[in-house]
Amino acid sequence: MSLYSLPLKKSAITLNLPPTLYVAGAPVEGELELDYQLLLDDDIDRIVVGLEGTIHTKNRMGAQAESFKIGTNEFLRTSSTLWVRARSTPPEGDHILRIPFSMHIPADSPPSFGFESYMNVAYVHYAVEVIGMRTGTFAVDRTIKVPILVVAPDPLGNALRTELKLGWPGDWGRVKAESRIRKMPWGDYSTVKMELLVPHLDTFPLFTEVPYSIILTTISAPTKRKGAAQPAKDIFPPVPRSASEIDFELRRHVDLQTPYFPSNPEEHVTDIISKAHAPVPPVDVEITDYVWLPEEGKEDRGCWMQEATFHSSLVLRYTPTFLTEEIKIKYTLHLKVEFPGMGNTLRIEFPINIGSGIESPIPIDEQALSPTSGSIDVPA
Repeated sequence: MSLYSLPLKKSAITLNLPPTLYVAGAPVEGELELDYQLLLDDDIDRIVVGLEGTIHTKNRMGAQAESFKIGTNEFLRTSSTLWVRARSTPPEGDHILRIPFSMHIPADSPPSFGFESYMNVAYVHYAVEVIGMRTGTFAVDRTIKVPILVVAPDPLGNALRTELKLGWPGDWGRVKAESRIRKMPWGDYSTVKMELLVPHLDTFPLFTEVPYSIILTTISAPTKRKGAAQPAKDIFPPVPRSASEIDFELRRHVDLQTPYFPSNPEEHVTDIISKAHAPVPPVDVEITDYVWLPEEGKEDRGCWMQEATFHSSLVLRYTPTFLTEEIKIKYTLHLKVEFPGMGNTLRIEFPINIGSGIESPIPIDEQALSPTSGSIDVPA
């Protein structure tokens, strides 16, 4: 029995729905197990199974207000009657009826999504609902309602997943940042450079290791050098030597169109590299020796340069980028490195498009802790 095998009234009705990441345009398939005798004892007249999808947005009217403007779009409502008491016959053997069902998810359905803040709430929810309709004036229907996860099909991302798993053979996207900094408000300027390298992808597929590199370069202020002397131990600026000196995160912009006013909140989704904890997967670090860059015609005067490269990969398991009339979401990679001194910070923002990376439904491994286990992270 799966996680979604939920009994109603001494197991008169059981819904078997394997944990699955569903794809828009494909069916939701499951099975009902019906105990015939218990159905009769519970006065159940008919059983209906349905599939529903809802987009819901809620905006607070003001920072101190307790009232909201609410928008609801029940874009998917479909149902089918699977069993009728008047047309049924007792099953042989164990008195259990097993009735398979299949319900189609429209191809243009948005992915499952959830967002909540003090000012705004937005979600896209899907559920399979089974209703055992009972006879009698005061009878209460028996109901099972199980949420499901849905994403859009992504043929391009599916092909890219294969290429990434074999080792990315294509071009790399490069984003650079550079700044002249000083440790104190006086003196000559040093130079710091940062470069983020990721595969040049039209879409970043889910559940796949996407490699990246961060290259940090420091160039000291002009200084004198005697012969083959090495740089001073306190040379400025020092190149970062550990991943704990880097902040690298994924952020999500949520553009909400509500009946009251449009809103564009931003939220932190996940830390790729954080000062607070060790990164997963680990980050490999390569640090070069110092290189002397003499000024033209002056071998005894120049700058010291050093470079650190951080290699690792990221795995995405979040709602893919999507757009509806009510909700629009997009993602950005944020990279930040702070050097000693006031305001000596390098930043890079790199927008990415996230796709599901799948073309057909895949099973969800609920026991696996790996981010490649096939489940997307959607708040309830």
